[in-house]
Amino acid sequence: MLQALLRPLLLAALSLTILPASSRAESVPSTGLSLPAEVEAFIIRRNDCDHFRGEASPDASRQAQIDRELRRLCTGTDVALARLLKRYAKNAKVQGALADYERNIEGN
Repeated sequence: MLQALLRPLLLAALSLTILPASSRAESVPSTGLSLPAEVEAFIIRRNDCDHFRGEASPDASRQAQIDRELRRLCTGTDVALARLLKRYAKNAKVQGALADYERNIEGN
């Protein structure tokens, strides 16, 4: 019974690894806001960055993981935000989507 249920899932998973990337559905995360792709990518990255900015742990191992994620996700976001705000200065939807992000989180 369980094997019969798992077989279609296994076949679907295998087909994703066999199909060329161009024939697969896009797997890029989206904000659902219909923004330019680079703006959506920034929002997703920055939201993840902000999540880790608000996290701290007394456990040294966990704190090291948090610190790695902060470096990976947050580094360069100040410059990226400024660039997007400038590039899309006349796009009210983009300006609105980016309005609440702090401009300087990297301490530069």
